[in-house]
Amino acid sequence: MGAPLEREPPITYARVSAIALPVVLSNGTAPLQGAIDTAIIGNLGSEVLLAAVAIGAAMFSLILGVFNFLQIGTSGPTAQALGAQINRRVINVMIRGLLLAAVIALILFFSSGMIARLGLSLFEGSDEAEALAARYFTIRAYGFPAELGNYVVLGWFTGQAMTRRMFEMQLVISGVNIALTLLLVLGLGWGITGVALGTALASYCGLAYGLWRARQRCVEIAPSDYRLDWSRLLDRRELTQAMSLNRDIFIRSFLLVFCLMWMTRLGSTLGDTVLAANGILMQFLHISAAALDGFAIATETLVGQAIGAGSRSRLRRAVIVSTIAALVLAMILSIAATALGDPIIRGFTNVAAVREAADDVLLWATFLPLIGVLSYQFDGVFFGAADGPSMRNSMVLTALVYLPLSWWMTADFGNHGVWGSFWVFLLLRALFLILRYPMLEARASSATPSDNATV
Repeated sequence: MGAPLEREPPITYARVSAIALPVVLSNGTAPLQGAIDTAIIGNLGSEVLLAAVAIGAAMFSLILGVFNFLQIGTSGPTAQALGAQINRRVINVMIRGLLLAAVIALILFFSSGMIARLGLSLFEGSDEAEALAARYFTIRAYGFPAELGNYVVLGWFTGQAMTRRMFEMQLVISGVNIALTLLLVLGLGWGITGVALGTALASYCGLAYGLWRARQRCVEIAPSDYRLDWSRLLDRRELTQAMSLNRDIFIRSFLLVFCLMWMTRLGSTLGDTVLAANGILMQFLHISAAALDGFAIATETLVGQAIGAGSRSRLRRAVIVSTIAALVLAMILSIAATALGDPIIRGFTNVAAVREAADDVLLWATFLPLIGVLSYQFDGVFFGAADGPSMRNSMVLTALVYLPLSWWMTADFGNHGVWGSFWVFLLLRALFLILRYPMLEARASSATPSDNATV
């Protein structure tokens, strides 16, 4: 059923880095897709096209972000089942997640027109920019089944510390996406249609590869008497437990992505030029967050396994080692972004007004790695612990402070207020979770492995 806890390797910087590095590489290719899309569109000489991509991508990110509980709700229970050495449960967690992803994807696809209209009502871009953004969203909606299925498979590999598989999947997605974008946009001149279509098709390629690798893993770990047991997969108690966790993460994820979209909306109230500039600067956030997420995922995996095994000492060690490593990387990223920020902006766009607007608030964006690193780390801690209520409640409190504060700061300080209030958002996310951390140590030290393992 798995190696006993005492045979597990110690939690060292080398082990954490071995888990994190493939995720850093994997996640680094994901925002690279968006960066290349933005650079290609940005050099077509139209700020309207840039603004449309920013709006369309923000709308789609809102939907995917809301449903990323499929990844989070898969990784934590998988890690805990592995830590408790229940391989049958490891497999069932993935199958249950894929079934849920399929149902949600169908609902989203058939509701995509309504979702697009609601999403556009949150922005104040020009009529032309909003029309192009709606086209982008409508085309990408065909990729919902693949996008949500990828969440489940990625979460399943994450919970087993098989982050190399994550990298392989993302490499397939990014490689296909970049190739199709270059072909459809620069080669065939399809503009925003080409960007959206390339992304949707690439997601299906990634899912096909991930399912192939997942099947190989299932054959490897399945008990000799394992069979697909629908009564167990649809067991009322286990479904209730899984849906309770997913509900809490859904609320947390909805508020998180809504706040990110709210930031984009605040920029849109300042005009297409500022909206386009912020769309470029958000690439700094996406790339740095994706890199730092490697250590957050290492934390998530090791914390989940420690809690599943009922080991307080391994829990604390996982948090300390991964957080120190993440802080070092955050410092390096902030220094590099500050040094290279100006030439990077010029590589993204040849529109002078957009460059000037981006330069004006550049430092707010380049220091985001240091400001946000603890929020990412403690997300990983609580994801691994599968502590839905703490994640939900901390995000509710953060949103209650951030939303009115950001509106006031934008009204008084313009785009500097947009970015300054976003710093507050990241710091509050970390603070509220840090205050809850002692409860996790108490939980790990007071329960047996079987108590801690979730569905």
